[in-house]
Amino acid sequence: MNINQEFTKVDNVSQNLLDEFLQPYKEHCKYLKKAQFQYPEQINSHEKSKTENQALWSIKADFLIPESCYIDSTGHFNSVEFNICYNQLFYTMIAHMVENKLLDVMKDWDLESYRRRQLSDFLIVKFSSAFKKQINSSDFQGTLSINKCSARGNLIILKTTCNFYNDAGGWAEGDVTIAILNEKQKDTVDSSQETVVA
Repeated sequence: MNINQEFTKVDNVSQNLLDEFLQPYKEHCKYLKKAQFQYPEQINSHEKSKTENQALWSIKADFLIPESCYIDSTGHFNSVEFNICYNQLFYTMIAHMVENKLLDVMKDWDLESYRRRQLSDFLIVKFSSAFKKQINSSDFQGTLSINKCSARGNLIILKTTCNFYNDAGGWAEGDVTIAILNEKQKDTVDSSQETVVA
C-alpha cells in the first residue's frame, strides 16, 4: 500500500463512532485514538494494471499503546499488537463506510445491525505480517486500505493491506483477507457463535 497516495477527500471519523465500535475492547486495549477516512484518487485501468494494491478506500489513524495488555514490556510494537491495531482500524473503517453507505455489497446494513454483527460475522481468513524496522509503540500511525471487494453467495470478501509506522522510520506491513457473513439476520443473535476477529 502506498501511504503517499493522493486523496480527493478526507473525513475525520467522529469520536462517537470510535467510542461505539471500540466498545468491545477493554479500556486499556483501546489503542486507536483518532482516525481519518480517505477517499483515494482513482487511477485509470491501464495505470492500475501496473500498480499493486491500489486502494479503493483507505483509513489512517493515530495509535498509542501505553503498556502491553498481555506481557511485560517488549519495548517495541509486536505481532499481537499488530493484530489488535489492525482489527481496530478495520472495525472503525467499516463503521464509517456503513454509516455513509459506501459499500454497495453492504447497502442494506445500518450501524445498529453492524454493531450486532461486529464480532460474530467478521472472520479473518488470511493474515500475514512483516516487521521491517522496530516501532516504538508509545506513538505511531497506521493505515489500512481495502483493495478488492467481492461477493460470493452469503459471503463478502475484502482484500486489505495495512502499514504501521512512526517518525523514526519504524515500519510493519500486512496483507489480510476478511470474510463477512452476509446472511439475513434473525431478530436475535446467537451469542454462542465463535469469532476470529476480536
